[in-house]
Amino acid sequence: MKFVGIAALLAGITTGASAQEQTKETEKPCFFKQAFRDMKESAKRQREIDKANFKAQKMETKAFYQEQKAKRNPEVRKMVQEQEYQKQMAEAKARQEAAQKRIDEAKGN
Repeated sequence: MKFVGIAALLAGITTGASAQEQTKETEKPCFFKQAFRDMKESAKRQREIDKANFKAQKMETKAFYQEQKAKRNPEVRKMVQEQEYQKQMAEAKARQEAAQKRIDEAKGN
């Protein structure tokens, strides 16, 4: 009796195992198809990003070139220097005013 029960049990396990193997086999192609599809989409997106970065770098280089070219012009160079001078003078005056204010506060106390 036990022999028949064990044989039936083993047959059931074998049948169940073969069903799982069939399920796994049918899932694998789907898994790989999806994985390759994802990799293809990822590669397309990365290519778009690379193209956009290349274009941005190219435009930045062109902008730098144009800035340097403009600086060679004496009139533009004088204008840029004047703006820098005005900026530095404004900062120095603000520091002087802040220092004078601190001096007045120190004397008043």
